[in-house]
Parts: sequence; structure tokens; C-alpha cells
Amino acid sequence: MRRGRAADGGGDPVTAARRWAGFDVGGQSVKAVLAGDNGRPVASARRPTGLDTSLDELAAALGDALKEMSAGARVDGVGIGMAGVMGPDGILKGSPNLPRLVGTAIETELGDRLGCPVSVDNDANCAALAEGWVGAAAGASDFLLVTLGSGVGSGLVIGGELYHGTTGYACELGHTVLVKDGRRCGCGNRGCLEAYVSESAARSLLEDAPAELRRVAGRLVSERGFGYAQALFALADEGDSRAREIAAAMIDALGAGLASAVNLLDVTLVVIGGGIAPAVFDRIEQLEEAIDRSLFARPVSSLTIAAARCGSDAGAIGAARAAMLAAEAVR
Repeated sequence: MRRGRAADGGGDPVTAARRWAGFDVGGQSVKAVLAGDNGRPVASARRPTGLDTSLDELAAALGDALKEMSAGARVDGVGIGMAGVMGPDGILKGSPNLPRLVGTAIETELGDRLGCPVSVDNDANCAALAEGWVGAAAGASDFLLVTLGSGVGSGLVIGGELYHGTTGYACELGHTVLVKDGRRCGCGNRGCLEAYVSESAARSLLEDAPAELRRVAGRLVSERGFGYAQALFALADEGDSRAREIAAAMIDALGAGLASAVNLLDVTLVVIGGGIAPAVFDRIEQLEEAIDRSLFARPVSSLTIAAARCGSDAGAIGAARAAMLAAEAVR
């Protein structure tokens, strides 16, 4: 039941009382929001998950969070964003963070357990819905969302609609190959963008770095709670020459990947979010130069590169939007 109209700017007085539950299901937690037709969350909840989370445990966590947020009041629809590859049939085809759920008909099984219809999509697509609804792309009919975190996620909106492709797997920007026989990606391939600019990439790149850089970065991670990418960029800002080289290479890789996407898709708005995004925007001039080197038939000044606005709740807000659109589609 995947529907995706991203941009129409909010609700109207007739439907303002409706409420939509959205869940962003990841490998460590479920983030949940309850939102009205205007996209503003009126309640939120969190529940833990883990690699061993079962379908029944997930359903119980969602049901408990839904009960907490709704306080017994009516909820008009439920949307779920999953960290993984969702098929058009509602089956989770792959997820390194939720391995026990792979092969499960998420839409059907969770709908049965929650006692209501649910709409399911992957988390990056839901984040794109959120940004097109109430975020950096509100009102835009065409845009590309890129999330930079443990991996590289992306969602594509064309003509105000999420684009899923023929088989449901469109816009896997993180798994476009930048370097033939390059660094190993978590997907098993080599040379993917995700292997060069992500949290997992930063960790891998640091493993090949000089011992002193590994030691200092490791201390930032263990003692100050930094992510590996955050530690690497922080050390680059402090002047570590090798960290600066690695950070620059990550930005250049991102620029090449974004330029390829723009050349293919002809979008003029790129929204960037995720935990690594602040460091990217600290280096926006370098990123623009990297994009410009690989753009075809246009200058980088023709693009708008915007910071995502929905924050860590983007997946849940977008899932609520998916529930709203699904309900409207069957009216």
C-alpha cells in the first residue's frame, strides 16, 4: 500500500482533526510520532529494538507506542518506515539491522497484529515524504533527498510523487558504483558511494589510517560519544593532515555521486540530511566544487543544495504522511 505524494503543503480546516501515526523502525529503536494533516507532531514515543527483534516483539512495541501517543483517541491511519529494502509487495527483502524480519510481509503481518491497515515503505523514502510535506522541500514538485548516516539513503520525488521504479527499488544512490573494484561496501559490491561517504565508510577508512589518528579518533568515539565520521571531521578541523585528506576525499566522493544523480535525473533541488550532514555543510564550497567538476551542461549554481529540516523524526513524520496518502487514495 505504498503511496507517495510529497508536496502539497499541509492540511485544511475540514480534515484538521485527523491524526496519523508514523513509525521509523531502525536497528536500535522505533521512533514514533502522531501528526495532524498539517504535518506537525502532537505526540511522540520511542521504543528499543535490536538485531534479534522478532515480528511479535516489533508489533508489541508499535502497539505500545501507539497506545501511549493516542491516549485512547482515534487514529486515522498508520505508516511504517523500515530500515531496509522493501519490495512493492510489502515484503522486507533485506535489512542488516533487522535480520529476523527479512522475508516478512511487513504490511500484512503488522496490519493484522495492530488491527488496522498500515502503509510501509523504506525509511529514506519516508524521509523524502517528510521533507516534501513540512521540510526543506515543502512545495517542491521535484527533488532528491540524500541521507548520510550509517549508510547512504535516498528518495526521489518527481512531479510531487515518490518514485519507486518498476520493481520498487529505485534511487539506491548509495549503491551506485563510483570506483571500479573499489572499496568493499556492506552490500557485498565494491566501489559503491556508501563505501566512501558514510559512518561505516569513515570507520573503514580510519582502519587504514596511521596509528596515532586511529587512537585519537577512537578516544573521541569511546569517551565523547562521537561517531567515526564526526571524529574524523573534527580532527580534520583541528588540522590533522591525514584526517583532512580523508575528509576531503569523502566530500569529493559525495560530490561525484550527487553530480551523477543530477545528470541522470535533472533535478534542481537536493536535500541532504542525516548525522553526517552538518560536517558536509561546513564544507559546502568544496562540495559544490566537486559537483561542478562532474556536472554536464549546467553550472552548480543552477542547483539548490538544502539542509534537511525534519531532523531525527523525518522517517516517522514521512511514515505518517504515507498513512494519510494511503487513506485518501481509497476514498
